[in-house]
Amino acid sequence: MSFINTRLSKAVAYGFTGGPEWSTQIVPMDNGREQRNAQWLYPRHRYSAQFMNLPPALRDEVLAAFHACRGQLHAFRFKDWNDFTAANEPILPTVGTTTPVQLLKTYKFGSESATRLIQAPIAGAVVRRDGAAVAGTLDTATGLFRPDVAWLAGAYTWSGEFDVWVRFDSDFNAFTIGNWQAHTSDIELREVRR
Repeated sequence: MSFINTRLSKAVAYGFTGGPEWSTQIVPMDNGREQRNAQWLYPRHRYSAQFMNLPPALRDEVLAAFHACRGQLHAFRFKDWNDFTAANEPILPTVGTTTPVQLLKTYKFGSESATRLIQAPIAGAVVRRDGAAVAGTLDTATGLFRPDVAWLAGAYTWSGEFDVWVRFDSDFNAFTIGNWQAHTSDIELREVRR
């Protein structure tokens, strides 16, 4: 299995669905209450991407991606139109080192929060210390940022766009032919981690 550092066509149709999936074990108790246990530290995202009325060139692109990935075998980049930006997301580097830091996105609701690993940022994402850009190298295939010089004390954030590493969720990909120049394909995708 490999990761193909190429984004699947952004030409998804309206009606695109997708979002995070968590795994929770629920155990009913004798007293009528329940015990809930989180099985995963991070969510996995799933998508139903409809590619509708594709002209031949885009149809060929989707078909080539499916063949090159050999169905479910290889992962690739996908733009989640519901969630693809981060603004001033905090990161916590180890001060005094040049140890890379993983980009994260935090979601808050009331007193609870959850973090998401950002492992496919788009080139151009910026890391800042106290508002000033930090020079360094961003690995757009892993989401790791390494500074050019040791991390200094301060408040660090990052901003930018990101993709999601996904694989096809089936080894079968059907196309519907509307007419000789309009093809439709419904593709199920599942997030994978590096």
